[in-house]
Amino acid sequence: MKRHHSLSGRLILLFLCASILIALTVRTGFYYGVQGEFRTFAAPHLLEYINHLRQQIGSPPDIQAAQTLANRLQLDIQINFAGEVWSSSGKDIDDTTLAFRTHRLADGRLVEASHDRHRYLLRLQEADTTLLLMTRDRVGNGPLPLIIGVTIVAILLLIALTYHLVRRLFQPIQTIRQSVARFGSGELDQRITLQRRDELGELAKSINTMADEIQAMLEAKRQLLLAISHELRSPLTRVRLNAELLDESEPRARIIGDIQLLEQQLAELLETEHLKNRHTKLDLQSTVPKKLIESVIQQHFSTSRLSCHHEDDNQPIKLDAVRIRLLIRNLLDNALKHSPESTESVMISSRIIDQTWAVTVQDHGHGIPAEHLPHLTEPFYRVDKSRQRETGGYGLGLYLCRVITEAHRGTLQIDSEMDEGTCVIFTVPL
Repeated sequence: MKRHHSLSGRLILLFLCASILIALTVRTGFYYGVQGEFRTFAAPHLLEYINHLRQQIGSPPDIQAAQTLANRLQLDIQINFAGEVWSSSGKDIDDTTLAFRTHRLADGRLVEASHDRHRYLLRLQEADTTLLLMTRDRVGNGPLPLIIGVTIVAILLLIALTYHLVRRLFQPIQTIRQSVARFGSGELDQRITLQRRDELGELAKSINTMADEIQAMLEAKRQLLLAISHELRSPLTRVRLNAELLDESEPRARIIGDIQLLEQQLAELLETEHLKNRHTKLDLQSTVPKKLIESVIQQHFSTSRLSCHHEDDNQPIKLDAVRIRLLIRNLLDNALKHSPESTESVMISSRIIDQTWAVTVQDHGHGIPAEHLPHLTEPFYRVDKSRQRETGGYGLGLYLCRVITEAHRGTLQIDSEMDEGTCVIFTVPL
């Protein structure tokens, strides 16, 4: 079973990917654009701020001034001077365990930046003095986590809302698909009821127009077939009645035989046209395969050299009995026609296995060349191009067999070996 891919889901995924790419592009552009501008505009201000802090603390460092500065700016200040360590918070930080990033200011002075858990640190080194500035309030104790959480929830809600809106936008596609499927299954009066003024509404309107035209075309075809059937069968019936009134003679028998042939050709031609239409409905009835085959043999081949084998086919299954009888009759007629009197009798075997009814018709005639096998079930195809009645029919028999089998969702297979005979197998799923 093929996986179903949601169009709205893929559209949301496309939006997310596009948003991420846009965000990365903007971030990269700002990063490289602002980096150069920072050196030009922000670096002097940072240098001025650092110089101001250095002047306030003094050199050598004034501990009292550093404490006052820490209280006023809400910073923690740590001074390493002459091997001694002083911290405004009373807790010493081992800055050797931290990874600092070095930035060079406009005057060449180096400033190192880092972070410890949720705090930011700035380190200045001059001679034997190391000044460490740290933010006092941890980020985790401020509003930033709440802001981040609210932002994530808002993004998820926006994604859910967008997905809902996209699903609602594409909801008519499901309606269109279901209506088209019902129309394709034979419900020719099915139409799409969709009130939209966008592209989907236009698509639904176009499909309804196409359905109207197809229904009209099929109805016209049906009327044409009925007209042909009536117009041709009526004169043939009158001709046959007139021929029946003639005295018994060889010409009379030939005329009646030709009329019967024309009637059979007309019936099979109309039947193939009906079955070729995928909207044609079969008259499925509960039928016992064994009895059906025996009735065909008794009615049409009671004096023919036939042998029949049955295996587990005495249970009723759903079939269009009239069309299956025609299928079996055509196969047996072909097999008998191409089996010389000196060969073995034609074998027909029937069995039900694995929820499938399989029928095999085997003759022992001259066989069919391999190059003709793929074309035998094509309409009006004849192995004998001279199209003589003595060497075969008019090329619709096997085609009709294939159409009947396919109408029952089955398969028809023909195998043949020269001088060994031909085997035809058709299967019908239960």
